[in-house]
Amino acid sequence: MASEDDYTRLLYQLLPPGPAWEGDNPLLEGLSPSLARVQQRADALMKEIDPAQTTELIGRYEPLYGLPDSCAPDGVQTLRQRQQRLDAKANVTGGINEQFYREQLDALGYYTATIEQFQNQDVSPDPEWGAFWRYYWRVNIPADANVSWQTCTSACNSAIRTWGDTVAECVIEKLSPSHTVVVFAYPEGAEDASN
Repeated sequence: MASEDDYTRLLYQLLPPGPAWEGDNPLLEGLSPSLARVQQRADALMKEIDPAQTTELIGRYEPLYGLPDSCAPDGVQTLRQRQQRLDAKANVTGGINEQFYREQLDALGYYTATIEQFQNQDVSPDPEWGAFWRYYWRVNIPADANVSWQTCTSACNSAIRTWGDTVAECVIEKLSPSHTVVVFAYPEGAEDASN
């Protein structure tokens, strides 16, 4: 990034040769701080191009991508959650394969979540349902990813423990093929994800 001194030198170099332009020029030296601030502002705005990092322009990006949608609870999303959701909408290319849903989960911040497809298993989880299991698939999100416990200050009618992410579940369900059923599991540890 160019400093004020760099801009002063550049402006002096742009002057035509001759005795009229020799010596100090207060006008050029006065323009240098403004040009340096303009470049700093332009550099800051260039960071706004990436939807995953935008802060100032997020209010303009979201309507372009149809956000907030029915998956986003009003007023409770943090800036980071909004950026993740926007990044998932803007940068994850479509598909109906496991990689597509894996990228959606990554964009939402669930890097350790796993996806299990029952159609690839020789034995269905429930023999009574048999072939119907091929239309089911499971997303395993670690239980500690989004857990809240009842505390001493909680209301008497509040749940002892809640877990899950309604936004992640909504996004995956909206994007899943209509002939399939997605089941969400919140196993306690990574070793339980396959059970």
